[in-house]
This record gives sequence, structure tokens and C-alpha cells, in this order.
Amino acid sequence: MKRLSLMLGLVAATAAMQSCKMKTAATAVQGDAASKAYVAPGKYDEYYNFVSGGFNGQVSVYGLPSGRLLKVIPVFSVFPENGYGYSEETKAMLNTTNGAIPWDDQHHMDLS
Repeated sequence: MKRLSLMLGLVAATAAMQSCKMKTAATAVQGDAASKAYVAPGKYDEYYNFVSGGFNGQVSVYGLPSGRLLKVIPVFSVFPENGYGYSEETKAMLNTTNGAIPWDDQHHMDLS
């Protein structure tokens, strides 16, 4: 019985390894998954994923199915790209009871 299960496991592993091989270079370029995820430049994605940045205090927006990073939104962090957190108006938003802390956690978002 043990020998039979070992033999069946070996056959299954061999079959699985053979199915992972790339058939030709054309299948790598024209694969089904790549064509389904492709979004042409200037076209919009069907869905958007708002991802918590965690300890960096930012929210990232990804387009789905393309997977493109569309926007990084600073929530609890300074952002040199647009100057968020560097002006007198936005510095007050980063103040806490412990003083000025230039970042904070952004884990569980509740979008409205």
C-alpha cells in the first residue's frame, strides 16, 4: 500500500512538472492571462483597488485588471511630490498630542 501511494505521488509530481513547461515563445507573449489584464493607454480600468499603505501612512490606488499604480494619496505622511505636509496649512494636520510626527499608521480604511 505504501509503495502504491509513493508511485502515485511520483506520477502526479512528474505530470505537474511537465504541465509547467513553456511550450513556445509565442505562448509567453500571447498568453491568455496577459491579454485579459491588458488595458490600452488612455483607457480606464474596470475596477479600482484602494490599498492601505500601513506604516507609511499613505493610500495607494491600483487599477484592475491592469495592475497599474494610479495614485498615491498621503493621509498621515508628508508627500514631497505635491508638497503635502510642508506648508503652514498642512503641518497642523500632522500634529498629535505628542507633538509633530511626520507619519502615522493607515491600516483599516473606511472610504466614503
